[in-house]
Formats: sequence, C-alpha cells, structure tokens
Amino acid sequence: MPTQAEGVPPAPSLVPHLHKLMQVTGAEVVFGGLAPHAEEPVVLDTLVGARSDGLRNLQLTAGFGLGGKVMQIGRPLHVRDYPSARGITHHYDQPVRAEQLRAILAVPIRSVTGVHGVIYAGMRRPTHIGDRMLDRAVAVARGIQFDICVEAEVQRRVTRWVVDEPGRSGVGQRLRDVHAELALIRNGAAGRTRQLIEDLMHRLSDTSSPTTVPALPARARGARLSARELDVITQAAAGHRNAQIGELLGLSEGTVKAYLFSASRKLGAKNRIEAVIAARRLGLIP
Repeated sequence: MPTQAEGVPPAPSLVPHLHKLMQVTGAEVVFGGLAPHAEEPVVLDTLVGARSDGLRNLQLTAGFGLGGKVMQIGRPLHVRDYPSARGITHHYDQPVRAEQLRAILAVPIRSVTGVHGVIYAGMRRPTHIGDRMLDRAVAVARGIQFDICVEAEVQRRVTRWVVDEPGRSGVGQRLRDVHAELALIRNGAAGRTRQLIEDLMHRLSDTSSPTTVPALPARARGARLSARELDVITQAAAGHRNAQIGELLGLSEGTVKAYLFSASRKLGAKNRIEAVIAARRLGLIP
C-alpha cells in the first residue's frame, strides 16, 4: 500500500484544470497532485467526480503504479483495464478498486527542474484511450505547466526585489521595473495565476503608497482607469517611451498616445509625468 500524506493542503490551482480535463476527455473521474518542487513528494489531493476518498492524499512513489511510472519516465501512459494491466506495479490496486476505475490515462506535469506532478483521467469501464483523448489531456497538462512557469518567474522577480532592497527605505526604479514586468506577465496569464499576480501587484503598490496623499484635483480622486490605460501608465512609470510601450503591449504608438491622453485627462494631469505622479498618489502604481 502507498503511504498517505497527513494534513496536506489542497492544490486549488488544479481544480479548474481538472474540470477542463473532464470536459475535453469525457472522463468520469479526474484527479491529480502537484508538488511545490520537483524533488518533493507528489500527493493526490485534488479529485473531481470521485465517489470515495480512497485516492485522496495518496503519496506517489516513482516507479510504482501508473502514476509512479509516468513520473519515472516523464511521459504520458494509459491502460485499457487497470486491474489486469501489465507493465506497471499494482501497489495502488486497493484505492483504484474502491473508485471502480478501469481505463486510466496519466500525464506528467513537468518544468525545467523535472516532474512536478501527475493528472489522471479515469473511466469506470474498460475503454480504449485514443490519440485524440491523449492529445487533449496533454494540452491541459501544458496549461498547468505554463502556470507553474509563471508563478516561478513571479516569485523570482519579487524575491530579487526583496533581496536587493531589504529595508524598503524608498521606492526606487527597481520596484517600478518589477511592477511593470509583473503587469506584462499578468496579461498572458489566466485564472488563479492571474489573480496571484494581481494580488502581488497590489501589495507592491500598497507598500509604496504614501501615508498621506497630497492634494489632487477633485475629479482625479475618484478616477477609474481602464485596464489598458493602467497598463500604459504602469509601463510609462517604468521609464519606457511610447514606442517601447507599444512594442511591450502589442499596440501601435498612436494607440499608446491615445491611452496616455485619456488616462491623463481622468487623473487631471497635463502630461505623462503628472499622470504617473497622480497614479502613484492614488496607489494605482508604485
């Protein structure tokens, strides 16, 4: 029997991906687990469609069972009928039997450092798993891998800022650069990863916001910038010129100017410098 990990928190980032996996494969039950680092144990802590808790909190061992073999070789595997499957060990038969699973597909979640986890799609009857189902499951796994890469990059950049400026005695250009880089990463993210990045951006802005806000024009105090206006102001605060902002955001230089103009008008500013200052005073950017 595999060991069970006690008190392991759930991995909420897997939930939307597993729902998508169920939708695109037609599986009856999907489940999986992620480890924070490739060298740490993988625990199956997220299940959708399960009828029992037999699989919950199972800790995988490399080389054991279908998932363990997937971790070992680093590529997807599937079996038509798990109880009679050859080529894998049967250390996990008891929990699989409790869930009445027969056909199972397992796909590894990889990063540059190794395998971070495994996701499964299962059926409660012997079924041939074809290339189309396999390709769709792999596409879901790639979405998870993208989220892992984004979160790792966000953490790297935030950590770099904390190490470089541990006292946070003042808001420098480095902080504004990190905030601007996070904004670009956010635009390519979705779901929980996008929310994580936005939370980090808010924390950076709040950390740098003054305790007392200098007087601003009345119309500027309640200014609501659109997402694109805020993107442009964020990049302008990092010192980028209009052409550079356009290249970073995939906009024409004329469109960048238009967003800057509309943001400046909302903020009661006469130019981009005043607009950036007003946005900082409102805590919209660091």
